[in-house]
Amino acid sequence: MKRIALALACLATPAAAEVPPWAGYWAADPAWCANTQGEVPEAPIYLADTEFLGYENGCDIVVAEPHPSGSAWSVTMSCMGEGESYERDVLLMLSADDHLFWWDEGYMVERTRCR
Repeated sequence: MKRIALALACLATPAAAEVPPWAGYWAADPAWCANTQGEVPEAPIYLADTEFLGYENGCDIVVAEPHPSGSAWSVTMSCMGEGESYERDVLLMLSADDHLFWWDEGYMVERTRCR
């Protein structure tokens, strides 16, 4: 009986979400990595499998579709910042040397992973 209960509990537990390789703290200037506490413009952004947090804005990641290359993703986000809600589509690309390239509305920002 205990085995049946354990098996049912395992089935009812959601599978652990896979952490994407782009998850973590990223900074446009590596010196900014020290600013993870508090809100200052010179701080890293935070990316997780379901959210993006930046200076004075945050987004829920609605869809993250990988490209066949394996190192790029099309990401659709539902965002809130400065009292406004908006949708945002970005392209994320990881380089072999752990840089993140973020394309958004025709602009690209290169970020370095904070350690």
